[in-house]
Amino acid sequence: MKRLYIALAFLAIAVSLCIFEQYTVKEVYKEANAYIDKAIDEIGKNDYNSAESTCKELNDYWDKKQKYMAAMIDHGSLDDTSVTINNLADMAENESDSIEEELITARNQLKGMYDNQRITFGNIF
Repeated sequence: MKRLYIALAFLAIAVSLCIFEQYTVKEVYKEANAYIDKAIDEIGKNDYNSAESTCKELNDYWDKKQKYMAAMIDHGSLDDTSVTINNLADMAENESDSIEEELITARNQLKGMYDNQRITFGNIF
């Protein structure tokens, strides 16, 4: 009977970790996209100071969440996204012409991570 309880406890822990992973990835994706959308709007208005501030907020948010994400996501895609996000504030500070392209690249990298981590039939098989 003890084996059954151990198996059920292990199953409950595994399901809980899966739910935590799905929730964390979805929330980070939504929040980071909100920062990126805000920065794109500010750049469209040529408000580079606000865009720089938004990019710094995104970077701070990403640094907090990256610890948890590193345990759940392929490190290659996570590292690529981290490099892109870390460069955004400097690009906004320098009023770089390619910052909007980098914001879109960051958005696409986040979307790729989110799509790869979601529980879908294609991802399972």
